[in-house]
Amino acid sequence: MFQSIKRLTKHSVIYGFGHILSRSLGFLLLPIHTNVLPPDQYGNVALLFSALAILNIVFTYGMDVAFLRFYILEESKEGKQRIFSTVFFMIFITGICFSALMILCPHPFSNLIFRSAQFGNLIRLSGGILLTDAVCLIPFLVLRGEERSAQFVFLKSLNIAATLGFNVLFVVILREGVPGVFISNLLASLFTLGTLLPIFLKWLRPKFSKQTLSELLMFGLPYIPSGLSVIIMDQIGRFFLDRMIGKEATGIFSASYKLGMIMALIVAAFRFAWHPFFLSTLKEKNAPQIFARILTYFILVTGFFFLGISFFVLEIIHFRIFGFSIIGEGFESGAPIVPIVMLAYIGYGVYVNFLIGIYLKKKTAYLPMVTGIGALVSILSNFLLIPISGVMGAAWSALFAYISMAAALFVVSKRLYFVPYEYSRIAKLVFLFGGYFFLGTHLLGGGNPLYRILLLISVFPLLWLLRFFHGDEKSILYKFFRPNQSGTIQ
Repeated sequence: MFQSIKRLTKHSVIYGFGHILSRSLGFLLLPIHTNVLPPDQYGNVALLFSALAILNIVFTYGMDVAFLRFYILEESKEGKQRIFSTVFFMIFITGICFSALMILCPHPFSNLIFRSAQFGNLIRLSGGILLTDAVCLIPFLVLRGEERSAQFVFLKSLNIAATLGFNVLFVVILREGVPGVFISNLLASLFTLGTLLPIFLKWLRPKFSKQTLSELLMFGLPYIPSGLSVIIMDQIGRFFLDRMIGKEATGIFSASYKLGMIMALIVAAFRFAWHPFFLSTLKEKNAPQIFARILTYFILVTGFFFLGISFFVLEIIHFRIFGFSIIGEGFESGAPIVPIVMLAYIGYGVYVNFLIGIYLKKKTAYLPMVTGIGALVSILSNFLLIPISGVMGAAWSALFAYISMAAALFVVSKRLYFVPYEYSRIAKLVFLFGGYFFLGTHLLGGGNPLYRILLLISVFPLLWLLRFFHGDEKSILYKFFRPNQSGTIQ
C-alpha cells in the first residue's frame, strides 16, 4: 500500500512544487494588479477572466478529459499518435471558428460580460488567448499521461514567468491598464506554444480517425455541462457581485479569493497526479484500501495547510514585495473570505477523490446531474446571501456549492465502486481542525504570532495522543524521526 501511496506522493510533490513555484510567480500578479489598478478596474479584469474560464470549457468541450483517459490506456505508439492527432485537429478547427466569432463580433460578448459594448478590444484579445491555450492543452496532457511531472511543471513555470514579465512591462512600466493585462496573457500563451513544439513534432501526424473521435466525444461530451457547472460554482459570484453591488466589490472579492486559491494549488497538485494514479492502481488487489487511506491523508494535509494560512492571513496580506503589499490597501476588507475559500477548495478536492467509480464504470453521464446540483446551490445561495452579507455571502456560496457537489458524487460513486473510507479518522480530523481554527483565529488571532505557531506545531502530537495513527503509520514515523548513528534525525 505504502509503495503505491509513495508513487502518488512523489508526483504530487513534484506537481505541487512546480505549481507552487509557478503560481507563486502568478501570485506576484496580485500585488502588481491590486497596487496599480483601482478596485473597479480590477473588477473588470476579474469579470473577463471569469468569462474566459467559462468559455474555455466551450473551446475544449470535454476532449481534455477524454484524451487523458484514452491516451493512458492505449498501449501502442501508433495508437497514441492517432488519438493525439485526432484531438488536435478537432480542437484547432473548432477553436478557429469560436475565436473568429469573438474577433469579428466582439460587441455582444462585451455587452454580456461588462454590460457595455466598449470593451471590444478585450474580447478580441480573449479570442486569441482561448485558441492558443486550447491548443497548448494537449501537449500538457501528454506529459501528465506519461507522468513526466518534472517537465510538466518546468514548462508551466516558464509560462507563469513569461506572464509575470509581460505584466510588469505592460501594466507597471507602460501603464497600459486593463488591456495590458490581456496583451500580457496572449503573449505568454504564444510563448508557451513555442516551448511545446517538440511534443507536437513527436506525436502529431496527418491522421484523423472518425471512430476514435466518436469514442472520445461519447466519453467527453458529458463533461461539458459538468465542467460548466464547476466553473459556474467558482466564478458566478463575481457576476452576482457586479450586478448587485458593483465592480469595486467584485474587485475586492476577486483579490481575496485569489489569495484563498493557495489551497487550490495544493488540490491541483493532487488532482494532476490523482487521475493517472488511480487508473493505474485499479488492478491492485488492495486498491479500495489504498484509495480510502489517500482520502484520509488528503484531509490531513489540506487541513494542516488550512490552519497555517488561516492563522497568518493578515501577516500574509501585509507582507511586502519590492514595496508592494500582497494585496493593495483598497482591497484588504476582503481578507475574512480567505479561510472560507480554502475550505471550498478542500471540498473540491474531496469531490476529486470520489471520481473513481465514474471513471471505472464509464458513467460520466452522472456528472451533469452531480455538478448541476452544485451549480444550482451556487446560484441560489449567491442570490440569497450577497444582498445580506456582500462579499462574505459570495464566499459562503462557493463553499456550500462544493460541499453539495462532493456529497452528491459520494452518493453516486459508492454504488459504482465501493471504497471503505476511514470515517472515524476523518471525523477526528474535522473536529480537531475546527477547534484549532476557532482557537487560532478568534482567541489568538490578534495576539503574539508565537502562540499561533505553537498551536500549529501541536497538531500532530495531539493526533498521536488521540490514537489517530495506525500501527504501520507509527512504524514509519518512528523510522523517520529515529536518530541515526550521528545523532541526527533520519
